[in-house]
Amino acid sequence: MKSTILIGLAALFIIAGSATAKDLFVPSEYKTIQAAVDDANDGDTVVVADGTYTGNGNRDIDFKGKAITVMSETGPEKCIIDCQGGLRNKACGFVFHKGEDANSVVDGFTIINGYRGPHNLASSFGYCGAIRCNKSSPTITNCIIRDNSGTAGGGVLCQNHASPTITNCTIIANKSKGGPGGGICCHASSSPKIINCTIAGNSADRGGGIYCDYHCCPTIINCNISGNVVHESGAGVYCSVASSPTITNCIISGNWSYENSSGLFCRNDCEPKITNCTICDNTGQESGGGIVCWDSAPKITNSILWNNLPKEIFLISGSPQLAYCNVKGGWKGKGNIDADPLFVMDGPYAFTGTWTEPSTERSKAHKTNRATFVDSSASFAEGELVDELICLRERSQDRHPSQSIITNNTTTSVETIHVVGNLVRGEAEKGDKYRLIDYYLQPGSPCIDAGTAEGAPATDIQGRTRAPKPDIGAYETGF
Repeated sequence: MKSTILIGLAALFIIAGSATAKDLFVPSEYKTIQAAVDDANDGDTVVVADGTYTGNGNRDIDFKGKAITVMSETGPEKCIIDCQGGLRNKACGFVFHKGEDANSVVDGFTIINGYRGPHNLASSFGYCGAIRCNKSSPTITNCIIRDNSGTAGGGVLCQNHASPTITNCTIIANKSKGGPGGGICCHASSSPKIINCTIAGNSADRGGGIYCDYHCCPTIINCNISGNVVHESGAGVYCSVASSPTITNCIISGNWSYENSSGLFCRNDCEPKITNCTICDNTGQESGGGIVCWDSAPKITNSILWNNLPKEIFLISGSPQLAYCNVKGGWKGKGNIDADPLFVMDGPYAFTGTWTEPSTERSKAHKTNRATFVDSSASFAEGELVDELICLRERSQDRHPSQSIITNNTTTSVETIHVVGNLVRGEAEKGDKYRLIDYYLQPGSPCIDAGTAEGAPATDIQGRTRAPKPDIGAYETGF
């Protein structure tokens, strides 16, 4: 009887504890986000009103091991953490370093202008632009992470067994100066879950979109990893030293390397598992293109490798295993084909138009890679094109489709960040034709019903149920 009473009392304490969870409001109750975090207890929620937050207390925000949620009131578009980072003011958005787990949540912020780097700007590992996770695995969701700089992880750094869950985030135009991981850097047995994210227009020496090194095995699902640029290897995804990401329902396109590789680079005993992905239009200036394999054995199923330059698969050494894939030029393996995939953007259903005015902000374009383009005859729905990729000009002399990411649109204009560094290859003139980058399959595509159900995901990149005999690529057509 005594033990029963004690158990009952313990249950009452637990219920009472959960009932005391409270909301803390910034700035009406607390002047800064950090002040609210400092006063919060496990289970509490810090609610941040619309506005732009700067200065001490609104950057380098430290959860201090607490299982709390810090969230914006109405979403990331109107709630901005401006770190105001620079050479004299090194600052990032959030720092997790005390063992935080998935119950520590950042939800719904735009984080900009984070900067971390050594005083002499030399390469130094561990400096991150926006969010640093060290031996911690928080949840980061519904965030826009852009225009941040570091020397490892311009956007997000995961190191020393840090495996955060990153969902529904847009990670664009971040830089890792002299180091790896322009968008996300994974190091030393860190294996984050990266789901439903756009990772585009980031730059680094290695791993423009995502960098994985030293036994890192992230799970990457339903992501668009496009238009990232590197000086060395792995503009889309870089994996090395027994790092084997699982990549499912992803688009890896338009990534650019000044040296070798572009879409995916794997070396030193890596065994990435790639299923139902579309890997297209990636360019390596010297070698590579779609996938570079060096002493590694990627397993690739139900995927499209098409129009990558100079090769779809550049094999240095190793044993890539492909099955039920569509590879331009062909590749041995069960169920593999070599046939035009018939993407929607290449057919009669393509979303196209013509610019009626020259791009604005041209004088700054080479520094910011940003520009606005107008089609006065268009009738876009406000904001409908955000996070879509666009070929700003179609010219016969262009060697490869030039991709930009749309950051905003009105009914007749689009604002873009060009995704290939400071080359501004996407600069367009009045009268140039544009085309949305759309890897959805046309009716009659040879990729329809040509995959295998074994190991295939239940849904596609947009959440549509896959057929018993799934399509090849990231999209399930439903025809």
